[in-house]
Amino acid sequence: MENKKETKWDGQSKGKVLGFKIFVFILNNFGLNPAYFILRFVSFYYFLFSKPNKFIRQYFKKAHGYSNLKARLSVYKNNYILGQTIIDKVAVMAGANNPFKVIHKNGDLLDEIAKIGKGGILISAHIGNWEVAGQGLNRLNTVFNVLMYSNEKENIKEYMDGVMKEKKINIISINEETKSHIIELHKAFTNNELVVMHGDRFRDGAKTITVPFFGKPAKFPAGPFIMAAKFGVPLCIAFAVKADNHTYEFSIEEPIIVDRVRGEVQLEKVCNELALKYVSAVEKMALKHPHQWFNYYDFWK
Repeated sequence: MENKKETKWDGQSKGKVLGFKIFVFILNNFGLNPAYFILRFVSFYYFLFSKPNKFIRQYFKKAHGYSNLKARLSVYKNNYILGQTIIDKVAVMAGANNPFKVIHKNGDLLDEIAKIGKGGILISAHIGNWEVAGQGLNRLNTVFNVLMYSNEKENIKEYMDGVMKEKKINIISINEETKSHIIELHKAFTNNELVVMHGDRFRDGAKTITVPFFGKPAKFPAGPFIMAAKFGVPLCIAFAVKADNHTYEFSIEEPIIVDRVRGEVQLEKVCNELALKYVSAVEKMALKHPHQWFNYYDFWK
């Protein structure tokens, strides 16, 4: 595991609260399709002027072998689908009228985690939109804790908290200074709750694991795997991708049972094994849905 400052991601999501408000208004008063229509113009603007698009173009060429022209055309499609997933997320979290259907594959595996009684980690990636599909998991009698960095844009978080209708979702903010999130995580696992996080982004200074991603070395955060090993909780790899305008597919893989480890040598071994399994699953999903990869920075740097 490494501890170098090499990522360009700053721990913040892009977007402005005014944009969220505008689309919530459109969704509530006119529906999903008019929102998508307006999105066409917004996406074209970002396609022309967003500097991080060069990294997505690089992803299409390196990971999928696209020609320069095909990669450029794919960037616009990627921008548009990203916009759709944001609108869809706002629609679901704000309780707006929406026609989404969620197809669950192996969703019963989460019941198996609940039976173990240790809680668990549900790890995904910035592919698709897990927030929309996750709304269909309300049948589980447990709380979902979303782990995110504390410097995410507070105005957006506050606004979304105000319009969110779902009460079984709790946000745990990562605080590198006080480490207060460790206490909250311990409480969550003790209460047999699930902690949801992404495993494909890290900030400067965070511990990382380097593994092959589409044949080239890439760094992934070690945190999720260290957490699973130190707490001794099951790790479940899950994805939620957009199948069409009104359908999402939520899929989950067989839970990885992780025994609690204490020694550094064993910890590193377990974390590397978990990282390899996770990255392999991410690759497979990115191959199936190449335009739904939403990491806008130099991933292979």
